[in-house]
Amino acid sequence: MAFSSLRLEYALGGSSNYIAWKDCMEAVFEDNGLKEFIDQEVLKPTYATQLVEWMKCVARARRILLEGV
Repeated sequence: MAFSSLRLEYALGGSSNYIAWKDCMEAVFEDNGLKEFIDQEVLKPTYATQLVEWMKCVARARRILLEGV
């Protein structure tokens, strides 16, 4: 499942729904092949071919977080 947008009920609304939001974000990251970005620090690669893919993943992760807040 590719991420398109979160339903309003899953948007972060402060501390009152943080646990549900966090669980939802983890599932969305996992569905998009980005789970490693929340489980550990993903270092910037040095090879150009890997760097392009890494930059796409970082941009997708940021979009998911920004749309979920």
